Amino acid sequence: MSSSRQTEILSYFESVIVVTVNRVGLSTVLGITGVVSNVFNVCVFFKQGLQVSMNVNFFVLSSVDVLRSLNYIWMAVCANPDIDKLDTDFRFQDVQYLINGWVSSNLARSAMFIVAFMSFQRYISIYKPMSVEQVFTPMRSVFVLIFILLMNSIVVLPICVSVYFDWSFNLDKNRTMLGLVYRNGSSEAWGLSFTMHAVLNALPLSTIVIFTFLLILQIEFRSKWRQNTLVKDQHQAISNRDKRTSKIVTFMAIFLIVSCTPIIVLSLATTIVPDFSAGGKQANLYFAVWSFAFLSGVIGANINIFIYYKLSSKYREIFLKMFNFCPRKPKISTKKQAY
Repeated sequence: MSSSRQTEILSYFESVIVVTVNRVGLSTVLGITGVVSNVFNVCVFFKQGLQVSMNVNFFVLSSVDVLRSLNYIWMAVCANPDIDKLDTDFRFQDVQYLINGWVSSNLARSAMFIVAFMSFQRYISIYKPMSVEQVFTPMRSVFVLIFILLMNSIVVLPICVSVYFDWSFNLDKNRTMLGLVYRNGSSEAWGLSFTMHAVLNALPLSTIVIFTFLLILQIEFRSKWRQNTLVKDQHQAISNRDKRTSKIVTFMAIFLIVSCTPIIVLSLATTIVPDFSAGGKQANLYFAVWSFAFLSGVIGANINIFIYYKLSSKYREIFLKMFNFCPRKPKISTKKQAY
């Protein structure tokens, strides 16, 4: 046994078990439910109308989550240990690592930026409610969302120029197969990509935390001011509405912090520790640990439908109407009552 194998923290067999459970079993189930739930989200927000900026944000976020879920399903197919038994001319692991892995990261990061943009927009809607519709028009939101998607694609460029697909001899199958080939200096390019990945994950996450905190403070300030200036019934109505808004942004912020912090830590660890990489001495540990990070992403693609349904009465109404679950309103008789 080589010295590189002796220093591995996790064996290949143990890594295969962890990756199979996370990225084949759980990711397949959650990927399918993520596609279904976010298709429902897309339909609901489309029915609400894309003439409102916030609906545009929710519509695009749900569309991104549909793509994320589909990508997770294909990643689960490629991560299946039995997939290598197929008589193909390419290595599934190499394909899914370069294409699906970074596509998944870009989509997850784009979702974070969209939520950060929404948290900023919600803060402005409370801070200056009279001007929010003039500042955040649907068309401007579309341009911002397009910029977010394009900006997050930049991270992949160093990876694309550092590796490529080419034919090489596979010792396990004793044949020439299509797989990843690393260029000279690829480690520096990968380090740059993971650094950019960590920074671009930390930026929207910190934005969400800051504006969520400011939003809660602004809501508290507005509620106290209205309590002193409005009658009791009016204050109660406004307070309930503000509490719903506060709960939505708070839940989204907490969940993103919990699910995205490990991704930032792993990205920095990949940059700092050369052995913790796909081609390093700790490759088995690398794939096993990152499988948990991808699992948190597929969970994130499933959770939003519960937040929308629980906290948005408009969403719940349209969602139930799609399945004819809404109770019918009693007909009002037009006949005159006899006295």
